[in-house]
Amino acid sequence: MPARRLRSILSAALVLAALLWLALALPPATAHGTLERSDPVSSASVDVPPRQVVLWFSEPVDPAFTSATVTDDQGRRVSRDAALSADRRVLQIPVADLSSGLYTVRWRVLSAVDGHTTSGAFVFAVGQAVPTGLGGSEPAPPAPGTVAVRWAAFLGAIVLAGNIFFQAVVLHQALRGTDAEIAATVRATTTPRLRRLQVSAALLLLISAIGGFALTATSLMEMPLLRALPRGLLGPLLLDTKVGWSILIIIPFTVLLLLPPSRWGRIVRSGGLMLVIGLAGLAALFRGPASLTSSIHGLHLVLIVVVASAVALVNAVRRPPAVDWISAVAAAGLLAGFTITAHASGGGWPAAIADWLHLLAAALWVGGLAALLLTLRSLRGTPQLRARETSTPTSQAVLPGLGRRFSNVAAVCLGVLLVTGLYSSWLHVPGLRALAVTAYGRTLALKGLLIVPLVLLGAINHFILRPRLAADPAAGNPVLRRLLRVVTGEIGLGVLILLVVAALTITPPARVTLPVAAREPLVLAGIAGGAKVRLTITPAQPGWNRYEVEATAAGDQIPAGPGVRLLLRLKKLDEDLAPVTVTLQPGAGRYAAAGGELALPGWWELEVVVRRRGRLDVSTAFPLLLGKGPPRASDPAAQALLDRARRATRALRGWRETEQLTDGKGNVVVADYDLVPPNRLRYRTSAGNEAVIIGTTRYTRTGPGDWERDTLPQALTLEGPLLYMRDAERVMLGRRDRCEPEDCQVVLWQLSGGSASFAAWIGTSSGRVHRLLMVAGAHYMTLRAGDFNAPITIAPPR
Repeated sequence: MPARRLRSILSAALVLAALLWLALALPPATAHGTLERSDPVSSASVDVPPRQVVLWFSEPVDPAFTSATVTDDQGRRVSRDAALSADRRVLQIPVADLSSGLYTVRWRVLSAVDGHTTSGAFVFAVGQAVPTGLGGSEPAPPAPGTVAVRWAAFLGAIVLAGNIFFQAVVLHQALRGTDAEIAATVRATTTPRLRRLQVSAALLLLISAIGGFALTATSLMEMPLLRALPRGLLGPLLLDTKVGWSILIIIPFTVLLLLPPSRWGRIVRSGGLMLVIGLAGLAALFRGPASLTSSIHGLHLVLIVVVASAVALVNAVRRPPAVDWISAVAAAGLLAGFTITAHASGGGWPAAIADWLHLLAAALWVGGLAALLLTLRSLRGTPQLRARETSTPTSQAVLPGLGRRFSNVAAVCLGVLLVTGLYSSWLHVPGLRALAVTAYGRTLALKGLLIVPLVLLGAINHFILRPRLAADPAAGNPVLRRLLRVVTGEIGLGVLILLVVAALTITPPARVTLPVAAREPLVLAGIAGGAKVRLTITPAQPGWNRYEVEATAAGDQIPAGPGVRLLLRLKKLDEDLAPVTVTLQPGAGRYAAAGGELALPGWWELEVVVRRRGRLDVSTAFPLLLGKGPPRASDPAAQALLDRARRATRALRGWRETEQLTDGKGNVVVADYDLVPPNRLRYRTSAGNEAVIIGTTRYTRTGPGDWERDTLPQALTLEGPLLYMRDAERVMLGRRDRCEPEDCQVVLWQLSGGSASFAAWIGTSSGRVHRLLMVAGAHYMTLRAGDFNAPITIAPPR
């Protein structure tokens, strides 16, 4: 392999590695910071005024350029400065004491993943209904001005890169093997026109890229750009965000491509290319361009400058190459600047590489069409210089090879576009339904519809016009005129497709905006000292949740008053964290609160305490399993304790249990059991059902009615908690707790296949199971055991 080509390949590999590394400096996430949910929800009417408004976003947002406010129906601000959570996905907006009325929440965020800005607004009401037609938390659609600027930037970049790729990959290869004088004539004729196209595209790109950055800055800082300059706000936006990183990649490469093709232009371009590559690589190593301002990188910067100067010096003394691969590498790096702010930048290496390849193929095909059109028109006006050996006119010597070369390259580009486009659609569009119900899906479908006629025109060129032109490549051939018209049509369609792409790249992907069925709240019901308690948790997911409790005694609601308090105690079972107690605020027929107490996934015990003046506290507890933890093997110590509990249960002579079972929809059954091994059982449920079982004989009745006797097919065998310990998997130790009269260790496990999960309080001294919680589908069970080895007599009822 020639040394010149080897150096070109190494340079290309280096720039691609540096730029893609910079593009992927943040961890994978779904592109665009869209609003996933809020508390209060959009258009909600709440009885209890919230202490704060909470917004959840689909990905981390930039704290420096994120804002949110709450205003009343008079437009007065009632919120204080918002605060982001540690993972930068949850925005908490403290509010003043809200009176009855209508309130508007407005938010604007800058994604820390892809550098895109999204904004939106919604309303909620306190103590009244939200008027019809208000609400909606959908992000604002892209502004026409933003789309136009983005379109101009794409158009400039695609034409600029396509022009350079065309000269290196198509025109140069088509002229190889032709007469030297004809090749020189073609280059002399086409180079000035292609150079003017290159300069025009580069200037368009520079103006639109700077304009787009200015629009983004003005929108985020909510002030004119000239006012933001003296306040030092542009620096963080430029150095700490992906929208700034993109500009820092696009502008230097574009300036390099604007340099003249003279000897000094080549020298500066080669040295500048190495300088940009070195700075990009250093920034990628240290998580962004802002790190380059640190004094610790002084030696690194000097080394980069020395290497860039050495490369420039080498190019000063070497003969100019036949193909300007330095410009081609700069054009490829320029397109990587767009990948930095693409949806794919949050999807990991495969998505980013696919997006960059998609841009390369689009530039070579669509951008190359503009260069092809100029070249064909130049050849039509080229004097009919004949080769000395073949007496072949210029057009006949060049046109067949040029058409064949571009058709083959376009076919490869089409394949790359299809593969990478389908992969991108798979990432961002969850199904066919999303093509119809989301803005992203509809825009993507429009892009696909426009690509169809573009492919058809390309097929006409490849299969019809090119063979005819090869048969008669004379400059005056009418086939050449038809070819020029078809290429012009392809360019027009390409420009329209780029307009759609401009809108598509700043529209949130369908995967994060697809409407989903509303998640039903979890309603856990229990009995607390004769009072029925219903605890509603919304959305019952890790993070911020809203709690609402209704308590009734003898069919009547427990009235709110100075002598009544309802508390919610939350205890993490798989970690030894301090329990949290939340005081529920009284409202219209219920008690409510909201907070981030359930921020962590895993096992929780929730206890509702009813406190009334002059009476003992009564409570009821519920199990709650949030999210799914990573697969883990059983802990030997936990497995040993569970085995000990099995032995202790088998050794019992008798005990009592109270079991509370709720279905997550507000229904509850409580049963009291007396158990005497090996085969005697007595129970009574809250619904009034009773039963006594002795061996194979069963006595049952409902309410005060008569007892009925029947015979079971086989004798009863008491198991108690042993029933839930069969096929236990992933047995783990949880927190330590107190179970009178001894200390307990919480042990967690699940059944084979994950059909049910359990948490048990096992006495560290006796090995007995004092309490047991179960979550299995729509079953939430709380079991308490006691009176171990008490003298319990179970006899046939009279």
